Amino acid sequence: MSGHSLKSKRRHPDLNREQFEVAHVTFEIIDHPQDGVTFALIAGDALTAKDRRPLFSGYVTEQMHEQLRALAFRLRQLQDKVKSEAAK
Repeated sequence: MSGHSLKSKRRHPDLNREQFEVAHVTFEIIDHPQDGVTFALIAGDALTAKDRRPLFSGYVTEQMHEQLRALAFRLRQLQDKVKSEAAK
């Protein structure tokens, strides 16, 4: 969604943009009064501003929170498995 672009940030600085760092990816969320809730995935380790452009953006869907919760659960399972194998 164009609300996440650098030009849009300059044109609409008043939009509430929330950022969540997950490893080397930044999730940016905008709750836009007219356009709805959108998100963008941005390379978090990018060194220059030009490389911090969104890699992908889209609308937040009704199922997204459940899908992300399932992903978090699976990551936790894999992390626990690695810890238990390291303890052996």
